Amino acid sequence: MRDSFHVGWDAYKEGGRYPESLPHLNEMEAQRAWLGGFGAAWMEASEEDASIDEALVRALDGRAELLRQLRSHREGWGNRTVQ
Repeated sequence: MRDSFHVGWDAYKEGGRYPESLPHLNEMEAQRAWLGGFGAAWMEASEEDASIDEALVRALDGRAELLRQLRSHREGWGNRTVQ
């Protein structure tokens, strides 16, 4: 089984087309790891003109509650430390 980081990476590359490439609702730790992979893939795509939020909106089209939960992680992004 692949970890959430790699699933998020693939979700960016695939545009979120596959439900199995999206994190589950209410699994906050898995969502953070998924966002890390999604964001890393977005950063690697140097030709990407869209913001990370615009890429999330595209990948999560029709999944408003999941988008809301993923956006809720932004508040603490600047306060995280590596352990």
